Order: sequence, then structure tokens, then C-alpha cells
Amino acid sequence: MKLSTGKVAFPIEFDNGDKAVIYFNPNDPDLMIRMKNLDEKVQEKINGLEDVELTEEGKPTQVSKIETFEKMQNILKDELDYAFGGSVSSVVFKHCSPFAIVGGEYFVVQFIQAITPEIEKHIKKANADVEKRMAKHIDKYKK
Repeated sequence: MKLSTGKVAFPIEFDNGDKAVIYFNPNDPDLMIRMKNLDEKVQEKINGLEDVELTEEGKPTQVSKIETFEKMQNILKDELDYAFGGSVSSVVFKHCSPFAIVGGEYFVVQFIQAITPEIEKHIKKANADVEKRMAKHIDKYKK
């Protein structure tokens, strides 16, 4: 048996010229649910950890907190991978931490802001394709 997961290639071009690709199914209805719950799930898991103050560059201010900071990053990466239904964090964060501040915001926020319109574009196209196919079948019965 062979089943399609509907995963689509999403190319990423980093500002250093490096190119990579992540794969996920943008039409998976659970994707938006998992994305909506991403922040809440990360916060739940991080709440049990001690606070880590970050510098303007997104680094821990105290060396003694690096282990906690690493746990926080791993929680975020694991939850992001879960939300996208596969390993995307190893590709997205291969050049910098999710908490790296680039252009005044966390890198993870930039990624989510960049990928959201791409997901929406795929959903709109898929919905239009489904409606077209449905109309073809329904039109038979309108006569």
C-alpha cells in the first residue's frame, strides 16, 4: 500500500545565500490547530523552568543559565516540529537560534510570519481545486 502524505516542498533562501527546503502538508487541517496551540504548549513546558534573561542579541545574560536556555530552545524546536508534522527546525534554525534577534524580532517569529502566507496560499489553491472538482460532479445533477 502506498499513501500520499500531501507534503509539499517549501524552499527557504537565507540571506547568506544558503538554500534549503522544508516539507510539510499545508492542507492538513490539523496544521492550523497545532500552529494556534504552539505558543501555549511552549509556554506550558517552559513554565517549569527558571527564568532566563536574554541580551539584545537573544543570548542568556548569565552563563549559569545556558543549560536552561538550551532546554527552552529544544522545547520550542520540538513543538515547532510537531506543529509542522516533521523535522523543520533543523533546517530553519541551522544558521541561528530561534531566539536570535534579527531585525528587531526573534528569528522564530520571522519564520512564522514568512511561512503563514505561504500556507494560506496553498490552502486557497487546494480549496479552489476541490470546489472545481465538486462542481463538476454536482453539475451532472443540476440538469
